[in-house]
Amino acid sequence: MATERSKAIAREFLSYFPETIIDRLTVDRGFRRRNDLRTSATVSFPGLDVPFSRNELMRAVGRVFHSGSASESVTDKTGGTWEIAFDPEASEPIMTKGEQRVALGQLWYVATDDATRRAILDRTFNSIRAVGPDLDQWRELLTAGPIDLEDIETFHEDVERTPIQIAISIRNGIAEGSSKLETLTPRGVHYYERLVGAHGGAATMTAFAEGPARDHFAALLAWNAEQGLRQALLAGSHSSLLPSLPEGFDLTVLERVTEWAAAHGDRISQVAAFELSLKHIKERPALIPFLVSIAEQIRDDDPDDQNGRLLLLSNLFIFTDGSLAHLGYLREVSPYWRRLASIAQASLIEREFVGGAVPPDNSTTWLNGRGTPFYLQNSIDGRSEPRWLPFFATPKQWKQELAGRLVGAADRHAAELEGTSLDSLVRSTGAESLRSQLEYPFAFLPGPLEGGLERMIEAPTEFQTMVRDSVAKEPGDPEAFNALVNTCLVFRTPPELAQKAAEGIKAAKYRIRDDDRTGQSFATLSGLAMVAAVTRSQDLARELRVLNRIVLRREGSDIDAVQSLRIGIIAANAFADLNQWRQFVGDWVTELAFSEMGSAAAQQLHVFIEILCDLEPALWATLSRADAALTALLTAIPPA
Repeated sequence: MATERSKAIAREFLSYFPETIIDRLTVDRGFRRRNDLRTSATVSFPGLDVPFSRNELMRAVGRVFHSGSASESVTDKTGGTWEIAFDPEASEPIMTKGEQRVALGQLWYVATDDATRRAILDRTFNSIRAVGPDLDQWRELLTAGPIDLEDIETFHEDVERTPIQIAISIRNGIAEGSSKLETLTPRGVHYYERLVGAHGGAATMTAFAEGPARDHFAALLAWNAEQGLRQALLAGSHSSLLPSLPEGFDLTVLERVTEWAAAHGDRISQVAAFELSLKHIKERPALIPFLVSIAEQIRDDDPDDQNGRLLLLSNLFIFTDGSLAHLGYLREVSPYWRRLASIAQASLIEREFVGGAVPPDNSTTWLNGRGTPFYLQNSIDGRSEPRWLPFFATPKQWKQELAGRLVGAADRHAAELEGTSLDSLVRSTGAESLRSQLEYPFAFLPGPLEGGLERMIEAPTEFQTMVRDSVAKEPGDPEAFNALVNTCLVFRTPPELAQKAAEGIKAAKYRIRDDDRTGQSFATLSGLAMVAAVTRSQDLARELRVLNRIVLRREGSDIDAVQSLRIGIIAANAFADLNQWRQFVGDWVTELAFSEMGSAAAQQLHVFIEILCDLEPALWATLSRADAALTALLTAIPPA
């Protein structure tokens, strides 16, 4: 227990620190109480240009916050006197001075009357679905008594981090033309658990779907059938994450939510609503017009439209996930779960873009400074989840992902759709159907949550033969690896094929004929790096490093040091062990740092190294030499 002397020392030392550190310390309830620290903050209200003493005002409001209480007088900082009285009609205290009138119902948490405070607590927390360990603590404290006035700011920050409150803040920000980063990407894992369900230590998306996702879905429907279902759809970035509706669920609610999704929903929620509704199409044929609308919207989405919804989804996902990486949030959870949370938050923002009629191309400006952290973080994630790569986050790939899910869902319910307008729109092979827009292999690539799942589908015999024949070609033929690269993410790839590729590269003496002329070096090398990662072929990764070195040094090469780094961090994911992985990355990048390059490439490579080490500090042990070499090079280059 702190003594009076230690308390005095703590208070004295605080006076020597800058305000930012003082704020961080005094926001800690335990620190304040151990050292008897109290602050004398001021508060103000919108529309009033006079501040009030927080402590005096809040204590007065707390005493007045119930019917039959005596009125109180408070003095503002300019000397004006205000009267606070409980208004029975409004069921809240009102502060008045002359013609000025301020409603104070939002300050319910200071009410000293237990029955009043607890009733509003239950009503407020239920309306915004304030659940989770952090908010449960506030529920306990406010059930026991009025809030400690020192905790008000922290309480507001915590309560505002619910999906409902964040959506309102985003909406207000869009209306005002400015949004805070803290609103767009809130800190704290508890917020994202409220958004998509608690991670619960589920190592894979499959484990999450079978447990925490089902619990989250059930809890949302139990809270509020309609609003809960709307929120549940945000977590629908994979078809397994939305289980069937519980028996006895009112299907008129499903109909209203699907109608809303078709007219106002984000693309992820539309696809999830489509999949969920198809399970009830026989019982509820009135759903069909809304499902037709969803399918037509996705069919008509143009991935090349610079003001289209696919660009909006892609931009918001990159912005959100890149911001989480940049800020260091959610580093303690599995990559698939962080991406799930990122896509759900991006979809929440997308809803507000749609509701506010904001042009999708406005989202492009948000990407400033977020694309590189997004790319590098998701490349690092490949060590544990190698089957999804950051360059899949494009409008074109989202088109294939969303259209493929609709076609897959329709195929699972072919009997129910036969003879309906949905059948020809989604399942047929006609030019106006969704199925006609699917392209191999893109429609079959793993989605953002599937990077850690092994593809269990065996390749058809003809595919296996094609891949084996392709790898058996003359080793220097640039097309020798095409079939292997194009199928490694779609079908299970036998490790021996990756081994054959490694042996072929070595047999060709690390020369791939004709690549420089056709400009395909980067595509070939990054494709082989992907094969090495997916099959965990360390031999292929090592041979690829030698091949990359030779191609990079070749006169007229179409790859540079930065592209080589991109190839290297993909190939490094052949090593699941952290120490082996960071050593491979360190060796590859350090070699690049000591190679010949221009100042622009050196600058970009240096930035990449520093961001890599910020995202994964274990890399400092193997990248410090590269960082020092590039720092020295850039220092020696005279300014332009």
